[in-house]
Amino acid sequence: MSGRDTIPPHYPAGRRAAPSAVGRAPTTVFAGLPVLALLLALGGCVSDGGREVATVPPSVPKPLRSAHTGPAEALDLRTDDLLMRAVGLIGTPYRFGGTTPQQGFDCSGFTSYVFREALGIPLPRTANDQFQRAGVPVDKPALTAGDLVFFQQGRGRIDHVGIYVGEGRFIHSPSRGGRVRIDALGSPHWTRIYRGARRLLAGTP
Repeated sequence: MSGRDTIPPHYPAGRRAAPSAVGRAPTTVFAGLPVLALLLALGGCVSDGGREVATVPPSVPKPLRSAHTGPAEALDLRTDDLLMRAVGLIGTPYRFGGTTPQQGFDCSGFTSYVFREALGIPLPRTANDQFQRAGVPVDKPALTAGDLVFFQQGRGRIDHVGIYVGEGRFIHSPSRGGRVRIDALGSPHWTRIYRGARRLLAGTP
């Protein structure tokens, strides 16, 4: 070292003098003017030497009148309750004769459980009896969520049932080794063995 005091390279530089107001952008000085002008234009509550300037009273919305407005109708949430109960059972194993989530389900055991637990509606035990005695017949193009859909996989009677969930799909407990799942009603297999539908929820369009 030379003996003279040296300033380390990392030592902070000395303070610079604050720049003169001359040359500053005019927006720095007048930035608040547009906001103030807007407040004055809107006639808001502005102080004027301690006095309150007149304020604009709040607007009161006028009721809408329409010839198409009818009386209020209660929402029918039965279909939502039914589908929520059914979807919550997705993945439950198939079991012949099963009627509970703990046992597993066969097809009609699944539909019977869902309608009973969600809506308190008892169904006949077998798919064929549900097809013969539950609700009223529904054409395929008129299907809505909550309708029962029926199939004939073997010879003779109706032997499979599921619950239509909308958008061309139904939920069911399919067969041995399977689990409760959603399938497309329009797939070749289900289209070929489809035999009809029944509606239990009166008042459903």
